[in-house]
Amino acid sequence: MAESMIGIYDFSYAPYALGDALTWTMNLNIGAAEAGLETIDQYLVIDPSRPTNRHQPFINTLNVVGIIDQLFPAFLCSPKLRSLKIIRHVPTFNRFLVREALRRRRMWPSCWSHLNRNLDFISHRRINAFHRKHGTLPWLTAPRGYDAWAETFLRTHAVGRVVVAVNIRQSSLSATPASLSRDSPVQEWLSFLRRATTRHPDVVFLVMGAYAELDREMSRLPNVVIPRAMGFALAHELALLCRADLFMGTSSGFAAMATFCNKPYLIVNVDQGFSQYIDVPVGERHYPFGGDNQILYWERETADVLLDFFEELQARVRHR
Repeated sequence: MAESMIGIYDFSYAPYALGDALTWTMNLNIGAAEAGLETIDQYLVIDPSRPTNRHQPFINTLNVVGIIDQLFPAFLCSPKLRSLKIIRHVPTFNRFLVREALRRRRMWPSCWSHLNRNLDFISHRRINAFHRKHGTLPWLTAPRGYDAWAETFLRTHAVGRVVVAVNIRQSSLSATPASLSRDSPVQEWLSFLRRATTRHPDVVFLVMGAYAELDREMSRLPNVVIPRAMGFALAHELALLCRADLFMGTSSGFAAMATFCNKPYLIVNVDQGFSQYIDVPVGERHYPFGGDNQILYWERETADVLLDFFEELQARVRHR
């Protein structure tokens, strides 16, 4: 069997978070590309005696299975993915890693970093360095097995229309609220969607996010489709985002997916503290690897701001 990159995501020190899982996957893609490897073997470590990290103490042995189940599709987005294993017996796994490290197998994080419970799960350091060297990135794709479904869904609900994926973050309404400063002003988004519905009836907005975070008024707008209200889940949303013409939303896990699958996007309310991790000065409009149609906006959004940026990007998307 050909050699493969090893990816380690240990939930005892790595976060249960969509954006961090996708950033980890991008780092895996980069490690494999740098090593000239065509495949990746992923290992998700769930230690029953230590099911969570110090930043998420609300996760415990009683709710961890449900939380992992919700996040799992985020680990299916590498086009190089060959296998994915869930590890529960940590000593045996660590012996395996030491043996593979002695064979000089490529890993992310390294065997030493993993044993010291150290993972750079947030920064774009390696991502930016790879782009400076190669001028491109090994982009993410739809979760394995969902791309054809997304194509069929859009033929049914959005044929001939501009498709805009939207995430209106309302973590305060979720079962696991976090980073509430990044939540979206929902009334501003509702105002924007109403105005966009009137001015651009040929556009369909796919509103994504946990069902508990959705504002029911949106479901009554004529060109808004809510996949979660139709019984679908995260894997379906990520696949739809990959096929959308444009993404709009706050700095969040869905924004990370748009960033790393190379969509045109508007990411609003970017956390200014994030600047040091992504090597982007506060106020700068693009990531180092971002194009003209990939916009960062560091202020809290208003309906006017959303509409102005939407019309700017929508006009560009139409004339690509």
